[in-house]
Amino acid sequence: MLKRSKWFVVFMVVALLVSSIAGCSSSAGSTAPAGGEKLFYEGKTITLIVPNTAGKGMDTYARMIVPYIQKYSGAKNIIVKNITGAGGVIGINDLWNAKPDGLTIAFTSIPTIILSQLSEGEGVKYDATQFTYLGRASTEARILTVGGNSSIKSIEDIADLGRDFKFPTQGTDEDFFTMAVIANSLGFGLKAITGYEGNADTALAVVKGDGDGHITAAMDAVTMIKEGDKRPILIIAPERMPEYPEVPTALEAVQDETGKASLQAIVNMLEMHRSFFGPPNMDEEATIALREAIFQALNDPELQAKAEQTGLPIVPLKGDEEQGKVEIIAEAGKNIVPILKAAVEATK
Repeated sequence: MLKRSKWFVVFMVVALLVSSIAGCSSSAGSTAPAGGEKLFYEGKTITLIVPNTAGKGMDTYARMIVPYIQKYSGAKNIIVKNITGAGGVIGINDLWNAKPDGLTIAFTSIPTIILSQLSEGEGVKYDATQFTYLGRASTEARILTVGGNSSIKSIEDIADLGRDFKFPTQGTDEDFFTMAVIANSLGFGLKAITGYEGNADTALAVVKGDGDGHITAAMDAVTMIKEGDKRPILIIAPERMPEYPEVPTALEAVQDETGKASLQAIVNMLEMHRSFFGPPNMDEEATIALREAIFQALNDPELQAKAEQTGLPIVPLKGDEEQGKVEIIAEAGKNIVPILKAAVEATK
């Protein structure tokens, strides 16, 4: 009898150990909260508005990240909806009018939506400071380049052109406004040439000599700079780039304090860059859940590896931190409103 009892005890101990190990294994591969709590987005469908062209940079970023947000949020599906037109204003207006239930959010360039509002862009019906910010996905230096055969060797040479600096642009986006502030701060004339469809078109115009220079993400300019088709003359970022140590930042190039303040406002805006955000007064539970899911997604090792392989950097910033920064940046940006409005007026 004693022998049987001993074997029974051994059996129970083994059974408990197996059960414990199985429990640990299942929880390691799950994103569900402890205690079996239901995730806010479990079984729900999220619509993600991307007010940019399908297949281009912003859209590519969004579609790369979406599966990971779905993984950590528990959402049944996330539908990417490209709503283009009016420089993205139509899509952002749609978000502004969306139900604040957390089921409709957006992903695009925060500097563009802030600058469009400050310049009182046509059709703007939103207040960028009132959106619910859910997290920044990336930020990177932007760079002003000229053609490889251009007589312009440095930012100082623009003053010797004897005419306005020709700037091909796809419209009144962040690069257009950034160039307007740079020109104003450095005291040279600017002639914006509109009608181009994207970065590839404006780059070609610069290489061919139809334009003097354009602004783009630094990573987008690497190949053409290496091949000698373009030359970097100015970095729009807080610090110089290790790849181009001899190229000054815009803040270094400007001497007067008013000009520096104007450029600092732009640099601060550009740091927000590609971000997720929702309608004003978004449901509190949805906001907390999505901010956490997005931050987890952006720090997922698999996504980080994929981003590095494809040359699409991930530089996360939590949504609650971004919320406070956007309000401060938009307020500081009011000082450059006359420059922005004058730039828009000059294109008409």
